[in-house]
Amino acid sequence: MDAATHLVLDDQARFLQMARSHALFAQGTGGHRALIEGLVVHDLSLRDALLKNARMIRTTLLECDFTGAVLEGAEFENCEFERTGFDSADFTTAVITDCQFPVAWLSNVCLAEARLNATSFLKAQLGKARLHDVVGQSCSFRGADLSETMFHHAHLSECDLSETELGRAQFYQSRISFCRFHGAHGDGVNFSGARLTHCEFDAADLFGARFQKTDAQSSSFIRTVLGEADFRDANLSGAKFGGANLMHAKFGGARMLASDLRGANLDGALELNMIQLSQALTDQTTVLPNGRRGPYMKYSGAEKPRVRDKATDRARARE
Repeated sequence: MDAATHLVLDDQARFLQMARSHALFAQGTGGHRALIEGLVVHDLSLRDALLKNARMIRTTLLECDFTGAVLEGAEFENCEFERTGFDSADFTTAVITDCQFPVAWLSNVCLAEARLNATSFLKAQLGKARLHDVVGQSCSFRGADLSETMFHHAHLSECDLSETELGRAQFYQSRISFCRFHGAHGDGVNFSGARLTHCEFDAADLFGARFQKTDAQSSSFIRTVLGEADFRDANLSGAKFGGANLMHAKFGGARMLASDLRGANLDGALELNMIQLSQALTDQTTVLPNGRRGPYMKYSGAEKPRVRDKATDRARARE
């Protein structure tokens, strides 16, 4: 057995010893608060580990199993958790800084009220995770599975959610600024009541997304599939929809001052009125709700959608 293997085994033994001592500390029956620093551990199973309020610095866990672990209030800094399983783990109020979770399993994990800074979840599995009231700064979720993940009241800034799976994800009343959702996809994602400040959704596929009462001023939806989306009572002033598919989307009560609809397909769009379309930017590349080319002209009646075959239109709205 070479020296490197001896060192890894020694790190594993030290990790286990500190974890057991910390469990006693967390239960108030002795032990010491864990400060796990500079260890490299591979293929360790610590399901349901009690590591509440532990500290972990410059530690690497490779292909380990921490399913169901209690990590509430724990602090992580400069750690890597490649292909490590944290399914159903509890990270409530944890502080995670400069960490990497590439291809990690975090389904059903709880990150409520956690603070995430410069942390990457590249291609991680976060389906049905709970991130209520999470604060995320300069984080990457690129390529991650965020289906049915809950970001209620989250605060995300300068984060990358490009190419994520967002099916039925919930961003209800979240505050999201300068974030990228480029190429994200998934039906039924909910941004109702959210504030989307200078966010980019270009080339995303968000069929049936909900943006009710959302403030999306100056955000970009270029070439985005938004068929049957709900923008009722949203603020879309200055938003860019060039080349977007907005067929059968609902716009009742939406504010659209300087919304850029040039190149957008509004065929069959609902609840638009003359004032909204007059305030928006349209040209000959815009397809208006009645199926005709723009630009929109007042009193033309082009804001009224024409009656068409529902099955055919629904298929087109997904393109």
